[in-house]
Amino acid sequence: MDTQPGRERWVGLVRNVMLGREGLQRRVLLELVSAAGGTEPRSYLTTGKVTFAADAVDVCDIVERLEASLATVIGRDEMVAIRSRAWLRGLTARNPFRTYDAARWHQEAAFLSASAPPLGAHHVERMGSTLLVEVGPRELLTVRPAEGQRGPHATPLLERLSGARATSRAWGTLLRLAQDRQSG
Repeated sequence: MDTQPGRERWVGLVRNVMLGREGLQRRVLLELVSAAGGTEPRSYLTTGKVTFAADAVDVCDIVERLEASLATVIGRDEMVAIRSRAWLRGLTARNPFRTYDAARWHQEAAFLSASAPPLGAHHVERMGSTLLVEVGPRELLTVRPAEGQRGPHATPLLERLSGARATSRAWGTLLRLAQDRQSG
């Protein structure tokens, strides 16, 4: 989907929501994105993934308004991790999980909000059976065994490392979002 000249496509990952619960239907989420200032909104699956178009200078304000309106609907504050689709396409093109067979490893990426302080240079120890693949400024990429002890998810690891709330998504979901393809 092409956007208007000067506008970018953004991916928003809403933390800790499930469409169809707490009054947050797909239609409601899309209306909230539009009301916040995002155009051409689309939602994906049922766990709070959206894409929309906006000028880069406006996106932080859009996310702030979206988070406020989400809190009104669901009755609690939840963060929205936002990345440009171009950034996400770059990440998926690099494929940091290329050496981990998806049949044997759950591949996850956890995200902080764009306004969170960057992580900086951190040494992160292996946590249980979870292996760290990459630490970015506001991202943590991990793999966990598909069978047996599965170790901690990427979200609590990033939250422990940063002291801020995070959200995570499976690598396959991020691949679909990078291409802006709906599924489910």
